[in-house]
Amino acid sequence: MKKLVLFDIDGTLVLTGGAGMRAMNDAFEDVFGVANAIHGVVLAGRTDRAIFEDMHARCAPSPNAPDGAAERFRERYLARLSTEIVRPLPGKRVLPGVRPLLETLAVRDDIELALLTGNYAAGAEIKLSHFGLWSFFGWGAFGGDVVDRNQLLTRALSYARERGIQPPSPRDVIVVGDTPHDVACAHSGGAVAVAVATGPCSVDELRTTGAEVVLTDLRDATAFLAAIE
Repeated sequence: MKKLVLFDIDGTLVLTGGAGMRAMNDAFEDVFGVANAIHGVVLAGRTDRAIFEDMHARCAPSPNAPDGAAERFRERYLARLSTEIVRPLPGKRVLPGVRPLLETLAVRDDIELALLTGNYAAGAEIKLSHFGLWSFFGWGAFGGDVVDRNQLLTRALSYARERGIQPPSPRDVIVVGDTPHDVACAHSGGAVAVAVATGPCSVDELRTTGAEVVLTDLRDATAFLAAIE
C-alpha cells in the first residue's frame, strides 16, 4: 500500500518572483479594462478561481461575472504567465532541498507523488516545467474551478482511487504546503499536514495551525521521510 504525498507549488516547491501575480493583474486588465485589480486581494494559499472571483467582485462593473468571463480570464492569464515565467526576476528559484527530495521520493515504491495546488492545471505545468520539476508529478488536483481549497483534497483522493491508489487510512495521505490554508485542507479530510516555512509564514506561525510537522525548508530528506512515516 502506498502513502500519497501531495505537494503545493508556490512557496513550497518554487518561487516565481511574482510572475503569477503580475500575469493575473495584466490578464484582468486585458479582459475587463481594469488596472491593478489584484491590489488588496489575498493570494497565498488560495485557488486561482477564488482569486479571479475576488478580483471581479471588487473591480468589475457587475458583481456577477458574465458567462465565459472566467474562461477568457484563464486563457489570457496563461498566455501572460508563459511570458512572465521566463523573465529573469529576483527571487525566482526552486526552493532549498526540493529537487533532491523529489528525486528521493520518486524512486520509492511505497510513495505516490502528486500535486494539490490552487493553480490552474495548465498554470501549474507552465511554472513547474520552467523549473524542470513537472516530470515528477503524473497527476494532481488543481484550483481552476474550485473556490474552496479544501475541496481539492476530496478530488485528489478520488483521482488516486481512479489510478488504483487507495491509502489504507487518511493518515497515509500527506499534504505539503506553506500556508494555513494547506494545513486546513489536509485536516479537512483527516490527512497529515507538513507545513514548510519557505512561503509567507514563519515556523512559529505555522506551528499555531496545528500542523503535525513544521519544517524550516525541505533540505533534510531524511527528516522529511521520518516525519511522514
